[in-house]
Amino acid sequence: MLLLGTLLIGVRFIDCLTLCDPPNSLVRVIGGSTAPIGNYPWQAAVVFYDGSEQAMMCGATIVDDRWVLTAAHCVMNTWKTAFILTGLGTVTDPRHTVHVEEAVIHPDYDENEIINDIALVKSKKSLLRRGVTAVCFTRDDTRLLASADTAIVLGFGLHIGEDLSRTGDELTMGVSDVILETTLPIIPRRQCQSEWSILSGGTMRITDRQICAGSLLHGTAPGDSGGPLLVKDPLGRLVQVAVTSYGAGGVQGLLDQSTYPGVYTRVSPYIPWMELVTNSASVSPELIAFLGLFIFCSCEG
Repeated sequence: MLLLGTLLIGVRFIDCLTLCDPPNSLVRVIGGSTAPIGNYPWQAAVVFYDGSEQAMMCGATIVDDRWVLTAAHCVMNTWKTAFILTGLGTVTDPRHTVHVEEAVIHPDYDENEIINDIALVKSKKSLLRRGVTAVCFTRDDTRLLASADTAIVLGFGLHIGEDLSRTGDELTMGVSDVILETTLPIIPRRQCQSEWSILSGGTMRITDRQICAGSLLHGTAPGDSGGPLLVKDPLGRLVQVAVTSYGAGGVQGLLDQSTYPGVYTRVSPYIPWMELVTNSASVSPELIAFLGLFIFCSCEG
């Protein structure tokens, strides 16, 4: 017990920051529109290179000076060739690019069931600077989600537009170079479970550590994984309540996320684990998993 007490000394809390101000506007990523630069100063991207060209990209959010939050499936066996992009106006012209030092995947991540799909990525240098801040979290999102019908999602995935080269009403899809934002209805877990049971033949389950959201022509797409799902709190601050995890494949799955809901990893149950990881520079993943059982956090004091 002495060892436990020693290791937990200095563990600090991740609280809602005063810099987590509400954005100037919430314009209505699939079906999304361009997010004004500066509205989301904690938005980041983790980019993986294969040696010659950009191979893969995931969204992320800045947790503190050295860490970003993303999805576990984004960094499995790939983080050693990754960079973190911050101060994003466009993906091709980020204000800051930092090498990744390490990635910590949640010890209970299951790539088959896609549960506990959450990871922390550490940068080699400081991330915070003028115009770049940490995102806002909450330890208990129960009331926040109970009072919210919609959430905001950010990403760099597919966007939909009219095909102006044709005379018909056809839609075109392309990968965005800028941050996109859209507002999605939150889908009740029971309804989401029912839809995914049908989609997966009963193999996929939606747990209470997941959130579902989406609508027709609005949702997330490839390239959005790891990005934030956000809800406004009573003070008007945007709080990250989830991380983009997965969705149905195919064109129908991308375009109709009311029938094929997008699935997001809920953040609040993982706050104790996040605090332990970001404050434990030399603790092994096995010990982090063990000590996480004993962390009980409080907003008081």
